[in-house]
Amino acid sequence: MTSDPSQDTSDKAVEAASQRVLDALRVRNWRLATAESCTAGRLAGALAAGNGAGAALQGGFVCYSKDAKVRMLGLPPETLQSSTGAVTETVARLMAENARQRSGAEIAVAVTGVLGPSCDEDGNPVGLVEIACARAGTTRHRRNHWLEAAPDILISATILSALELVAEMLAD
Repeated sequence: MTSDPSQDTSDKAVEAASQRVLDALRVRNWRLATAESCTAGRLAGALAAGNGAGAALQGGFVCYSKDAKVRMLGLPPETLQSSTGAVTETVARLMAENARQRSGAEIAVAVTGVLGPSCDEDGNPVGLVEIACARAGTTRHRRNHWLEAAPDILISATILSALELVAEMLAD
């Protein structure tokens, strides 16, 4: 999906989406884990700032480098050595599934992508983001290809997209 990341990516939109996810997690008595690359922990930070985060947020993995994805989340090195590297649907799915398993959380969300200011080492363009959400027996994926924008706008857009995917999985 290619889209304009500047549609409501305000701090208030992120706060509201985070709170909706936290509330839905608490209703289910579930905990969430995050696995983040391009957002570098900001997704977990947005959730941790919400009311009731202590009951719903299990924790997170910040795996910015390929090596960290292998060491911390157990991704097979060969998965990261493809021509597109760490920004693939497969990598996002494995990050979410392994974060869920390793953390003991009922649900996990993962983000990997390129948020600028330039392309990554594998030539993936700024604005390409892969997001996955995993719970027992089900993993969903979402690809965003944002129009190039300032990194802070892309980060907020990515966090909102990830929170929307989690909310969808919790609504099922």
